[in-house]
Amino acid sequence: MDAKILGVILLIVGLIIGIGVGYVIHQPVTTTKIEYKTVTPSSMINETTTTLTMKSPLTGVSEEVTETTYQNSTMKWYQYVYYNYGNCYLPWWTTVTYYPSNLPKDPINEGNWTVYAYQQDHESVININFPAENWSFEQMNALPLNAPFPAYKALGNRTAPVILTQLVGDAVGVTYFDGIIYVPSDANELYAINAYTGKLIWEATTANSVMSNPIVVNTSRGPIVYVSVGDAGFSASHSIFAVITGNYKNVVRGYSYGAVYAFNATNGQLLWVHFDDGNVMPTPAYIDGLLIYGDGSGHIVALNATTGQVVWRDYVGVSAFDSMSSTNYYVFPNGTTIAIMGFTLALPPYGELIAVNVQNGQIVWNFSLPKGFTPFNTGMGDVSPAVDEEKGIVVQSTIVNFNKTNRTVGFAVFALNATNGHLLWIEQLVRGYVPPAFKGGVPTIYNGVVYVGTPVANELFALNETNGKILWVAQIPSVQGPPNGAGGGRANPVYVNGYIIEPAGAYIDVYNASNGQLIKSYYVGGRFGIVNAVVVGSTVFVDNSYNWVFAIPLNELIS
Repeated sequence: MDAKILGVILLIVGLIIGIGVGYVIHQPVTTTKIEYKTVTPSSMINETTTTLTMKSPLTGVSEEVTETTYQNSTMKWYQYVYYNYGNCYLPWWTTVTYYPSNLPKDPINEGNWTVYAYQQDHESVININFPAENWSFEQMNALPLNAPFPAYKALGNRTAPVILTQLVGDAVGVTYFDGIIYVPSDANELYAINAYTGKLIWEATTANSVMSNPIVVNTSRGPIVYVSVGDAGFSASHSIFAVITGNYKNVVRGYSYGAVYAFNATNGQLLWVHFDDGNVMPTPAYIDGLLIYGDGSGHIVALNATTGQVVWRDYVGVSAFDSMSSTNYYVFPNGTTIAIMGFTLALPPYGELIAVNVQNGQIVWNFSLPKGFTPFNTGMGDVSPAVDEEKGIVVQSTIVNFNKTNRTVGFAVFALNATNGHLLWIEQLVRGYVPPAFKGGVPTIYNGVVYVGTPVANELFALNETNGKILWVAQIPSVQGPPNGAGGGRANPVYVNGYIIEPAGAYIDVYNASNGQLIKSYYVGGRFGIVNAVVVGSTVFVDNSYNWVFAIPLNELIS
């Protein structure tokens, strides 16, 4: 792809998006600056506010915090406003509101949530004895589920849903841990919701959109939830000016703040913040006490998960940026672990999959597509690779081979040897018009089969993991595909009891995993972006671009 064309594309994308644009610890280290008490007769809520300094129990770093306690006849809740973290003032204050009475009683848990979509193979299923729950939660800025997309008349059915997903709604799926559902919102919010009741436990504001799948790990100091934030835009200086000046090092994705936050998973206390250069939309992976991710400035970063300090930071190369390719990992038989993620390049070969040693950041292997396959647009930097740990296989998808004449693009899926990055197979499955925004499909590997959707053609595929041959293909219903619509099939499909669950458009579609036959289209409303179903026992949890979260009994989908 011509470098000038890419620069113009980046500028246009940036302009379009730009237009669209705790109960914490109750024993503070140093105490009162100001204290006062007010009573509001109309609602009979007692309100007490204290300005104080707290130290993070993890890092010992001081935080300037305003604590407000609210109490009425039935409930007590708290709001904390963090103005800075240590010597770093926050560009937007982080506000945490905590409702301790909404915590789950005797929750059931099974393991940490350490990578995007819960497991290396992207099978987002937690097999625990969790009951069938049925509730919905309305987030801030939630829209009526039957409402048209905002600005629909001006932006149309192709662009309007994408801007909503990238700037307001929930772009990716939720996380379950210890009876709590953690919900990432592009409205600069993180929610913690009781998985049994649907009641809000705490919510926290961030400095940019939360497009990452929250990572939750139980540490020696209690459970911690990590989220990364960023935006999908490009500034002019990060795109067209780079082309004009020939300085491709200036190609950086993200025009606002990129950061990683750590919160106490139970009460929302802010533990630390690390700011970065460019977006941090991809989900980090928690590996051996480190948080590892690719960013919009072409770097792979490893943070100490306890302190947020940089352990190592490596530059991938000129013109590289990670868009939404979340980190996955593979463990060699000798115990060495590599982190794997995709990068977009503004110059040939236009995209790479890169594996680094998690201990020191040294590149173990990198892979670019073979002759006859050229990544297009954000391509390989968009999709989170799936890993089959047992067989040592990495699977990734990307759009390729843009045709300038008819404006079509191919959708390709490939598999690599996880130990050395050698190509095992690659297949261009279909051609179609270029989808807006996230253009790939996140693959899932289950029992020797790769399940992957594509918005290019509104289709869902089942492929032989060994050789890439198509086992079946199914049309995704009720979604308008490109060029006039946004298309569906972006999220990782989920295998449950012989069925495949894939949210797309306003529906959760259920397919027979053996032959691809459509079993049911379950209407939810709103729109699903890269949102996968998360199955916990007998309940399916999903969120959407209209800022809603749902708990749906599994038997309503696959009965």
